Amino acid sequence: MKIIFIILLLVNIAYVIGSQLFSKEQNRIIPTQVNPEKIVLVSAHENCLIWDHFYEEQIQYAQTVLSELFPELLYSLEESGNTTMFWLYIPPFPNKEDANREINKLRNLGIVSFRVKDETQWKNAISLGMFYDQKDALKQLREAEKKGIANAKIEDRSVLLRKIIIHNPTQTIKEQMQKLVEQFDDTQLVQGKCERL
Repeated sequence: MKIIFIILLLVNIAYVIGSQLFSKEQNRIIPTQVNPEKIVLVSAHENCLIWDHFYEEQIQYAQTVLSELFPELLYSLEESGNTTMFWLYIPPFPNKEDANREINKLRNLGIVSFRVKDETQWKNAISLGMFYDQKDALKQLREAEKKGIANAKIEDRSVLLRKIIIHNPTQTIKEQMQKLVEQFDDTQLVQGKCERL
């Protein structure tokens, strides 16, 4: 019985030592040859186009346009600060049908630039525009009143501005972006450096 016990003990010890040696063999990393002449250092920054001064409704539309015109374009969104803007709007209607009636009235008056809000507090309100300058908002309000829209109002709002950063743009994209920016009032396009993606 003692002999069997000693044999089993030796077999267990041999097994533990063997498994540790085998696992060390597998974990050993074989060094690969490094060719320093093939290492290329890449700058942490790259050329970018920065398209700035978007408020929320504008940025959504700009992203839609970019994805249609340049489906493979690499870009990112960043916040660029807060500002006060002046919102020209028609207060919320109690239901969608009333809002649709007002929309038809606006179209009949020749007003085609508006957006119906879906947010909880402003659901069924009709946005007629956002303005950086209060004088511009007042001018548009007077024009709307001349056309017979008596219920439009102006409210100043704190607005988060965002920017679109286009990474490594080609010359063609730069030229096409310059034309596109002209369609978005109060936005600007500048060339600069940004962190590499």
